[in-house]
Amino acid sequence: MDLREWDFEQAGSIALEGEWAFVWNELMQPDQIATSNQVSHVQVPEVWSDYEIEGSANTANGFATYHLTLHLPDSEEVYGIYNEGQGSAYDLWVDGHLLAQNGHVGTSRETMIPGKQPAVFFFQPEEEAVEIVVQVSNFHHRKGGFRNELMLGFAQPMHQDQLQLWFVQAISFGTLFVMGLYHVFIFIFRTKNKASLYFALLSWLTAIRIGVTGQNIFFSLFPGLSWSLALRVEYLTFFLSPVLFVFFLQSLYPKEVHRWFIRIVVALGVGFSLLLLFVDTLALSYTPEYYQIIYFLEIIYYLYFLGRIMVNQREGALAISLASVIVFTAITIETLALQFPLPFGPIGPYSFLAFIFVQAVMMSSRFSKSFLRVETLSQELEESNVNLQESERKFRKIFEDSKDVIFISGLDTTIEDVSPSCEEVLGYTKEELQQNTLGKFLLDPGELSQYQNILMDQGAIKNIEIELVRKDGKKIDTLVSVTLREDENGKLVGYQGTLRDITDRKQAQIERLRALEMEQLAITDPLTEIYNRRFFDEIAEKELERSKRSGSSLSVIMFDIDDFKHVNDTYGHLIGDQVLENLARICQENIRTMDFFARFGGEEFVILMPDSGEEAALETAERLRRVIAEMPMAKNGELDVMITISLGIATLETGNSIGFNELLDRADQALYESKNDGRNRVAVWGQTSQ
Repeated sequence: MDLREWDFEQAGSIALEGEWAFVWNELMQPDQIATSNQVSHVQVPEVWSDYEIEGSANTANGFATYHLTLHLPDSEEVYGIYNEGQGSAYDLWVDGHLLAQNGHVGTSRETMIPGKQPAVFFFQPEEEAVEIVVQVSNFHHRKGGFRNELMLGFAQPMHQDQLQLWFVQAISFGTLFVMGLYHVFIFIFRTKNKASLYFALLSWLTAIRIGVTGQNIFFSLFPGLSWSLALRVEYLTFFLSPVLFVFFLQSLYPKEVHRWFIRIVVALGVGFSLLLLFVDTLALSYTPEYYQIIYFLEIIYYLYFLGRIMVNQREGALAISLASVIVFTAITIETLALQFPLPFGPIGPYSFLAFIFVQAVMMSSRFSKSFLRVETLSQELEESNVNLQESERKFRKIFEDSKDVIFISGLDTTIEDVSPSCEEVLGYTKEELQQNTLGKFLLDPGELSQYQNILMDQGAIKNIEIELVRKDGKKIDTLVSVTLREDENGKLVGYQGTLRDITDRKQAQIERLRALEMEQLAITDPLTEIYNRRFFDEIAEKELERSKRSGSSLSVIMFDIDDFKHVNDTYGHLIGDQVLENLARICQENIRTMDFFARFGGEEFVILMPDSGEEAALETAERLRRVIAEMPMAKNGELDVMITISLGIATLETGNSIGFNELLDRADQALYESKNDGRNRVAVWGQTSQ
């Protein structure tokens, strides 16, 4: 990820989201990533059960390693990385240094300890390129993987932002606790007022939920608090909130809340809460999805209830209705945000905090509600005006400073305003463009009419690539997005959009594809499209060293086509080439993806099998021999061209220190043994020769 042009001082922090390198079921150290042949590329943040990659079990349980290379501006600034936590334990390295740990990463449920404590970690880059490696493991929750984005920025602002989040939650927690305590004393002095008791319990329950979510302030107050206990407490607050809520409403409006509804809510809340005593955290993590359905069904009833108290003009009906709608909306948004990529976090507790504040005002100041409502509306109007002015100022700054061309036009496509960047991108001044229509510089009239029809149907056109001609005649590739523009009454008045010069980006993509193509040509055999001998020799030496370090077995299978000269002499070299191509394809289909298959020369091939002993190699060799002997390799008119192969096996067992050339010689000796024994055979070195 290239951030050399990112202005951290002006633009602030940035989310390290997008494509990361990913190695499933491996906890790799930073220096191991570059040599791994199992690297995939995935989108971050995302739970890994959604990944569709080879080797992934599409499950919540597992462990993996993520890797990202950052290119930062050349400065001596200290940076901060904010991590809200991953699912459900992680280790984070920066430039090979272990920067952060949360929980204990492990390869099984028994060896890992889950954790989730948001924090900011600081580092000072030693070079422009910064390597970030994150190990993640999960065996305790349905959402495993790199599910929360990392935020990168200068150290001091990042630290201040995180402290601000922590203090907001701490203040919210303290406010709710004190509010609950206040209403408990009201209940003590007037026990008939059950609403005060339920209100106090709701306040405390919400405070506890805030304490174990978001910034997890309980983990700061109680360092020994386990992740499992915190999760159960979080779910307990989730399950019991509807129970206390229905009791609170019933205490305020006993005639409007049906008893059958109260019984159902209590039974479900208590039933789900009892699961916390008997079910492990992995199974528990699936229960909120089902309880959310119950939430939505209860909300339907509450909307009916609110309508009744409004129609009957019950005291405080308007206030409690407004507050309830806020809570219901927040719950709906938060639930949808768990399933879809919406820009919302855990807003439920804070919406409930707003609800509790409204109820506190209603219960303690019923005679002054009208005055407070007017005062609140006036303040909101003033804040809206201030926000409107601030939004206008921010928009104008973005408009003036944008490197992309931002344009605004009327319905007749006459350009009404355009950002100053138009001169750099298109070569036209702002004044020149404002005298023309979009068709003069963006699209010809036919295309413009076509896109106008699409806009009317869909409301927006996003990221279409258009080749434009600058004022100086130079052609550039651009990315254009256009949306409809409406006035305050919803009437359509024109169009607005952006135009980005992507010429350099497209050229870079072409160069990358060329480089990849050249790299592929350097390591593969042009006829069979499998590895060539040069690349195989490089890989073989590395695998041999890895095998010796890890103490694992390594096997080599060498084979060639029996009497291949007869095939060429009888059918010609074109048929011979077809035989080689089909042989390579069939062999690839019958070996493991982790095996290395190469053409050694002529009709001779070799297979390197990491982590495989003699028995596994023999099984593979016999399968290849049998499949090749039974399957036609080419056709000469109506005649099937059949071949056989002879194979030799050599295995490097644990503790053996021979070199790879000697291992290869042994496989070659075994190959010739199978030739001498009559061909179409498999021979194992050590069983036939010493």
